[in-house]
Amino acid sequence: MTEIGDNLALLVSAWTGMFRSGSSDALAGILDENVVWQGLLPELVCGDRTQVLEILGRLSRRPPRITRIEAEEFGDRVVISVEGPDFPAMTDAADAPLLAPGAPRSLVFTFGGRRVVRMESLPSRDAAFALAST
Repeated sequence: MTEIGDNLALLVSAWTGMFRSGSSDALAGILDENVVWQGLLPELVCGDRTQVLEILGRLSRRPPRITRIEAEEFGDRVVISVEGPDFPAMTDAADAPLLAPGAPRSLVFTFGGRRVVRMESLPSRDAAFALAST
């Protein structure tokens, strides 16, 4: 059983380390083999650790700068929302805007034991915190 704050500490350390160094090694260590990462659109889904790490591995070329981070633990869920000038705009297949350039990137991480079993990208900080607190 984990203590209150353990999941938050694990995740913030791994997540900020990834953005600082471009290495996803620390995050890989806490991802379950069958972790699912649901992106902003239904078709944007990674079904295991390898796929998640492939996406995150793209950060190793030039990690984006972070100018703001907010994180909170809600039981087995942790929300992390980060902002920085290097985050590109995100659009859907029809080029409809999903996120503006530099907009916060907000995720909800769900833990099963000491491993992340699910990641969900949300379109806003408020949406992420609302999901995590339910």
